[in-house]
Amino acid sequence: MIITAYQLPALEEQNIISSNELQDIIRMLAHAPLLYDDGQHIQVQDYLEGLEVELTHDIRRAAIELYELGIMACRQFTDVLAYEQLQDVLGLQAELWQEGVLTLQDWMNWLKEIGEGRRTLPEYDFASILGELPEGYMIHDFHDELQVRLEQDASNAWANEERSRLYTAIGVQEAV
Repeated sequence: MIITAYQLPALEEQNIISSNELQDIIRMLAHAPLLYDDGQHIQVQDYLEGLEVELTHDIRRAAIELYELGIMACRQFTDVLAYEQLQDVLGLQAELWQEGVLTLQDWMNWLKEIGEGRRTLPEYDFASILGELPEGYMIHDFHDELQVRLEQDASNAWANEERSRLYTAIGVQEAV
């Protein structure tokens, strides 16, 4: 049986892959790019070496397929600042996947589109939106700000609209 990366969530439901194994695979999808200043040199081995669990052959092959999508996405970013933005978005996506907001299939589709140059990272002028901010303020910080505002007032139209726009930009198919 050949297992593809798209099947990983279903395999978890069928207890063929443990939740711990799947979480470890996804953790490395978001964290391995942090080993580099740009995306030009990252390899599948960088992802695999960071795994804490030993994968069976079929599951390993599916993880490699997933990591190849991550590499394709990383290769699009030779500029250090743009690559940092990608790293930030990957971290947010991992968090949203963990929360059940972003599906693995939607994330993989997003990675593929980024890797093929058919999609770009979300762009914001945070200073004009929010005023003076600390240096290094990024998309994940913006998401956290939106979440705080929505916790304070779930009907905040601006925060709901911005979160929906952000989610669409990073691959979430259904707004929360």
